[in-house]
Amino acid sequence: MGALLLDGEFRCSASLVAAEWVLTAKHCVLDIEGDGAKLSPDRLSVRVKSLDRTSGGGVVNVEYTKVRTSHDIALLHLTRSANAEYVRLPTKNPAVGTTNYIFGWGSTNGYSGASTYLKRATVEVTDTDAVDYYGGQAIRSYKINGYACYGDSGGPQFKLVDGLRYQVGVLSTVTSSGGVCQGYQTYASVPASLDWINEVAGL
Repeated sequence: MGALLLDGEFRCSASLVAAEWVLTAKHCVLDIEGDGAKLSPDRLSVRVKSLDRTSGGGVVNVEYTKVRTSHDIALLHLTRSANAEYVRLPTKNPAVGTTNYIFGWGSTNGYSGASTYLKRATVEVTDTDAVDYYGGQAIRSYKINGYACYGDSGGPQFKLVDGLRYQVGVLSTVTSSGGVCQGYQTYASVPASLDWINEVAGL
């Protein structure tokens, strides 16, 4: 896991896919409140090797970012190796009905700010032909024991295969009512972007 920081403040959740590459949502690296342009990489950094988004581990600067057209997927190239374990990437979407796991530092109720400590929830896959914020293929899932919420954007959804975690999705959107996160969450499909990820990151 990685906590994506903007000007030193928490912005999104993320994951490491290689020693110097971080995977997150495209909307996390764009100025979506402004002109929609990519944020300057010198404003971005990633805290790694800590369950606490505010301290511990180490903070690595971002050298440049790459975003995929029409998909809520982005890659961040770090200025040095994160020296941390990175995730496995699958070739296929999970089947509908699969029980998966989501991680992030998002709000726990929709009203509070981001969680200081990394949280995990269990979800059920309900659709693999959904669309993400930018129209790319996405995985829709629903609560088993928790929801994704604000701040979890860019964070991973994992499936277990033979005891190993594979990242199937990157959080794009959540549903909420009255500010409270509930309903389904939509994760940009990693398998749908796997060729792009491998090409950009040289995996």
